[in-house]
Amino acid sequence: MSHAATAVVIALAVTACSSAGGAVDRGGSVSGHPAPDKRRLPRDVPTTGDFAVSDPDQDPLSTFALDIDTGSYTRFRDAVNQGRRITPSEVRTEEFVNYFEQGYKAPLEGLDVSIDAAALPFRDGHRLVRVGISSADPHDESRSDADLVLVVDCSGSMNEAGKMDTTKIALRTLAASLRPTDRVAMVCYSTEAEVALEPTAASDRPAIDGAIDSLRPQASTNAEAGLALGYDLAASMHTEGRMTRVVLVSDGVANVGDTSPGGILERISTQARAGTNLISIGVGIDNYNDHLLEQLADRGDGWHVYVDTSAEAERVFATGLTGSLVVAARDAKAQVEFDPDLVQGYRLLGYENRDVADRDFRNDAVDGGEVFAGHATTALYDVELREGSLDASFVRATVRYLDASGEPVERTRQLRDAESAPTIEQASPRLRQNLVIAMLTDRLTDGPWSRWTGPADLRNQAAALTDSLDGDRDVAELVRLVDRVTT
Repeated sequence: MSHAATAVVIALAVTACSSAGGAVDRGGSVSGHPAPDKRRLPRDVPTTGDFAVSDPDQDPLSTFALDIDTGSYTRFRDAVNQGRRITPSEVRTEEFVNYFEQGYKAPLEGLDVSIDAAALPFRDGHRLVRVGISSADPHDESRSDADLVLVVDCSGSMNEAGKMDTTKIALRTLAASLRPTDRVAMVCYSTEAEVALEPTAASDRPAIDGAIDSLRPQASTNAEAGLALGYDLAASMHTEGRMTRVVLVSDGVANVGDTSPGGILERISTQARAGTNLISIGVGIDNYNDHLLEQLADRGDGWHVYVDTSAEAERVFATGLTGSLVVAARDAKAQVEFDPDLVQGYRLLGYENRDVADRDFRNDAVDGGEVFAGHATTALYDVELREGSLDASFVRATVRYLDASGEPVERTRQLRDAESAPTIEQASPRLRQNLVIAMLTDRLTDGPWSRWTGPADLRNQAAALTDSLDGDRDVAELVRLVDRVTT
């Protein structure tokens, strides 16, 4: 799946403002842009690499496929709780942000987009811009029956650090969330792959629980064989009018068969195009292949989570996972346009592996991201404004996706600086939350903000959240984690 991330397009024949109201277009045209006037970016910001600042005179559009993964944050949390460090390459800002409630209003169907912004407290003339895309809520009672194939890593490495125990907790929680008319099958793979549970009605809990209890760590790890058998089983279960999903539970370590993401991905891509999505569930802080599991979910048009505790298993599986197996929008892309007359430079925070060429925003042959019901995704930008940008719209964001009938839909919003919060203290609580998250990931990756902020700045911004978001346990935990990694 060629994931990129969020960007917004261009001139649609709509009038939109801030995050209220909406416009739908089933086509859309691209407006022209004024010729560049050779304005220069400040010399104190990077212009190459992952932290590159874009010049809107040369590149006014930021385009990416949508991403709803959260695994990077929970893996970071697990590492901190165990006194370990997460490598910078495993820090994906968008997945940290996606883990937290954003407060977006869910549309009645499909996707919708909103924009808000606030002044960055440590950079004069800069704004933190939040582009949020939310999907319709899941309705478990009206969804199609689901056929789930659980592909479980039973290799020797799953004997480490309670990985298999965590896996069994997750699978039991998932089984308990199913309704009687759903079906479950299970594959266990080690050096070879075998069927651990033939397709079974979810109402037969003794059979499902017995299969889960029988799982044992064995020898080598042939993920290719496990997924191949899992997809064969999914194909045999396929019935018109039912959803088919493959759920992989693994530490991602493959050492037998084809062990590279590229070697495993082609079959997954083909099955995803046929409607069988893949959800990858990571377990285990030791001996863990984050890259493989994240890429498998991307190519499988699904999503990736990391389960570190029984509470996280409950959060992911017991609170309506089967409802959120419903795809709300296919091939979803975002495009964000910055007015070069008003914007000096901009930088997208995260989404490094979700980039889509600007010209392919409306090319539906180019794969985008799948967004499932009840999920939201957020893109954050560091935007430097020119003087006199107060009253005109400096940013416009558009989301494009295919609806259930395969027709393209676009929704767009735009924002004037006069609508931005003049200080971070006056911003919405969730935007302030996102500033803390962005400052945290910047510090974990040695990003450019570290030249203007220190650990105390991050702790102070985090501590201020406890008043505005009192009662949000996830935010309280974030504040605790920030304190641990900065002291």
